Amino acid sequence: MRNFSKIIFTISLISVMFFSCNKEKDTIGIIRVVYSNGNPMVNAKVVLDQLNGAPGTDPISGLRKESTTDARGEATFTYTYEAILDVNVTKTSGNNNYVGNNVIRLLRGETTILEVEALIQ
Repeated sequence: MRNFSKIIFTISLISVMFFSCNKEKDTIGIIRVVYSNGNPMVNAKVVLDQLNGAPGTDPISGLRKESTTDARGEATFTYTYEAILDVNVTKTSGNNNYVGNNVIRLLRGETTILEVEALIQ
């Protein structure tokens, strides 16, 4: 009986160790910024933020993030939880100021890709 108890305890301990090691996937948002002709916009500033939360609630810290687009015109953001965020894109090139805006819904544990067209203002 004593050996049986040890075996059950060992099996329980091992199963807890195996099943508790599953890391939850990150919540990732990829913003792809393009010119009006569809070409990727390199070095554009991308800001994700939640400017207008629900009335009567405090803003959630850590939501505002900034990044610059890479050679593919992409900026990648990683969050822990899901969120609905405003996307603001700006770039100055010579005398031209480009601006783009949209909204992205990030789902927990998933990667969401959003394309934003930045236009001359």
